[in-house]
Amino acid sequence: MRIITIDKNVADAMHQLDSEVLLNKQGRPCLLVLKLRYNGRKQDFAVPFRSNIPPAEQKDNYFALPPRHTTRPRHRHGLHFCKIFPIRKKYIQKFYIDNNPGMQRAEKIIQKNEKQIINQAQAYLDKYSLGLRSPYATNIDLLLQYLEDLEQEKVA
Repeated sequence: MRIITIDKNVADAMHQLDSEVLLNKQGRPCLLVLKLRYNGRKQDFAVPFRSNIPPAEQKDNYFALPPRHTTRPRHRHGLHFCKIFPIRKKYIQKFYIDNNPGMQRAEKIIQKNEKQIINQAQAYLDKYSLGLRSPYATNIDLLLQYLEDLEQEKVA
């Protein structure tokens, strides 16, 4: 797992397809989780960092991190699993955290809790594939189809 960002054109296209995909403002950081199972296939997924996860959100739908300066009172900052989306390696870009102490601290917490994050993300996908999903969840099937169509365009 590593902290990445997504190619802006791909991220914007995904947001246009599904408004629940978070906008890629200033190269929004995401956590790349490699090879999770979804509908019998292994896929790469990205889980976006989000600074204002609502207080009513179920605790198993996010992994909490220390608040950012933009985190509102009673809200949480962390990895929000209901905003998870599939991604291909060619659309991944490096996210630089060298001059960002908050992201460096988050990276250490993530490394220390890697197994828990992977288990939570997989459990979320398992529930999602059974139809147990939030109305604010990304449409993973639509986004997978978009990525497959994009691959076919490149080949043709």
